[in-house]
Amino acid sequence: MTKLDLVLARIRELPPERQEAIAVEIDFLLGSEAQGSLLTDEEWAAIEPTLDEDQEEIPHDQVFAELRAKFPG
Repeated sequence: MTKLDLVLARIRELPPERQEAIAVEIDFLLGSEAQGSLLTDEEWAAIEPTLDEDQEEIPHDQVFAELRAKFPG
């Protein structure tokens, strides 16, 4: 089995909604608009001003919750 086959088997074991989320991410990565980033230009523009090396680290879940609030759907 290839690495891809193993990963796909693992994905198929997940709940359907998680499979769908992963499929969307993979599809985005394969698209020409991806250009190496999972964030759109609009999303980067929203978070770049908040990036500061002196700031306290923000938990991953909080970052994505704030992004989802700014860019629903």
